[in-house]
Amino acid sequence: MIQAQPERLRLTGVGWLLTGDGPERGPVRDWHALGLRGPCELLLGRSPRPPAGVQAPWILAGIADPGGFSATPTQRTVDLGGLGLTPAWVDAHTHAVFAGDRAAEFNQRLAGRSYAEIAAEGGGILRTMQATRAASVHELVAAATPRLREMMDWGCRVVEIKTGYGLDGASEVRLLRAIGRLAQQFAGALQIIATAMPAHAVPPEFKADPDRYVSVVCEEILPAMAAEGVPCPFVDVFVEGGYFNVAQADRIADAGAALGMALKAHVDEFADIGGVRWAVARGATSVEHLLVSGPAAIAALAASDTVAVCLPLTSVFLREGYAPMRAMVDAGCRVAVATDCNPGSAMSTNLHLAMQLAVLGGHLTPQEAMRGVTRGGAAALGGDAGPLAWDGRLRIGGAFRATALAIDGPDRLFYELGAPPRARPLPHFG
Repeated sequence: MIQAQPERLRLTGVGWLLTGDGPERGPVRDWHALGLRGPCELLLGRSPRPPAGVQAPWILAGIADPGGFSATPTQRTVDLGGLGLTPAWVDAHTHAVFAGDRAAEFNQRLAGRSYAEIAAEGGGILRTMQATRAASVHELVAAATPRLREMMDWGCRVVEIKTGYGLDGASEVRLLRAIGRLAQQFAGALQIIATAMPAHAVPPEFKADPDRYVSVVCEEILPAMAAEGVPCPFVDVFVEGGYFNVAQADRIADAGAALGMALKAHVDEFADIGGVRWAVARGATSVEHLLVSGPAAIAALAASDTVAVCLPLTSVFLREGYAPMRAMVDAGCRVAVATDCNPGSAMSTNLHLAMQLAVLGGHLTPQEAMRGVTRGGAAALGGDAGPLAWDGRLRIGGAFRATALAIDGPDRLFYELGAPPRARPLPHFG
C-alpha cells in the first residue's frame, strides 16, 4: 500500500519573523524576548489525512536561514518578497454585527452627556437593539462585511463577535446566524468566533422585572442559540450597575455551562460591583473592559488563568480612564488588547490603533501590546483548548496563523501613529 506523502510548502523571502515565544506573563521590553529574528524562510506541512470534508491547517514544520530548505522536497515555493511575519493578530472582543448607528449620541457625549445618562433615556444599547431587531440576516451580514474587511486591512486574522443587540430570542438567533454566515464568507482569510451575549442589557419590555429577563435568557434564549447549529463556544454577561448583578450573572453562567459555553464577562467598565472576583472564582476564560479595576481585582487576576481583555479605544471614545494595564502586567496578569468595535462606545475596526493606544495611554511596552493581540488574544479565546486550538505563537509543530506586514520591523508599528494599514494578505496556499 502506497502511503500518501505530507503536503509541504516552502515560504521564502520572509524579511523578518516574530514567533511570539517568550514569557506569557510579566514585563517584556525586547523584541528578541518574543522571538524576533531577521530574514529567513519557513517550511509548512499538513497531514495527508484530515477529517472528511475538512482541509487540515498548515503546520509550521521548520524555520531556517535563507536557502536553508532549498534541498528539501516541497510541492510548492512561495516568495513573500520581504514581508515581515508575526503570529496572527486576534481581536478578542468585538460587537461587530449590528444595524444602525449612534453618531448623534457621540456628539451628545462630546457636549457633556454621559453614557449612563443617554442609556437611561432609551439610547445606548437599546437604540441599537431597535435597529437590529428590524434587520434581516442578509442586512446584518451586508452591514458587517465592510467592517470585517477593514479589520483584516489593519492586521486582524481572528475576531470574536458577540451577539447582544437583539435582546429577544428571535433577534439573538438571527444575530448568531449572521455571524455564522460571515464565518463561511470569510473562511480561510479571517477566523470568526461567536459569543452569545443576550445579557448585554435588560430590554425595555422587562425593565420592571430584570430577574424575569434573566430567566428568559437562561431558559429560552441560550438554549435556542445552542440549538442553532452555529458554533457558539462562549457566553458573556454585562456585570455592571444598571445592567446585571453578580447573582443574575451567576444564573446566566450556570445556564451557559449546561450548554457547553465557557464564561466571559464585561466587568468594571464604570463601577466595581465585584464582577472580577466573581468571574475569576467561576473560572472565566476572560474578563473585559476593567477601566475601574483596583488592586484586589488585579491580584485576583494575577493568581488565575483568566485573561484581562483591555479596550483602549473605548477609553478614548468615552473619554474615560484606561484600564490599569501597566499594573496588570507588572502583577503577572494575562493581558489581551482588543478593539471593542461597536456602534456606541468604540466605533473603530482598527486593532493597530488599539495597540498604539495601549502603549501611549495604557503604558504597555510595544512588545507587551503585540503580545496582547497575539498570545493574549488567543488565550482570551481559550488558547490550545479553545475553538482556535492555537496558543498565539508561531512555533514548530503548531498551526501556522500569521499576519504579514509591509514594514522593516515591528518598531515601525508604534512609531507611526495613525499610519495607513501595513498588513498584507498572504498568498493563497490552497
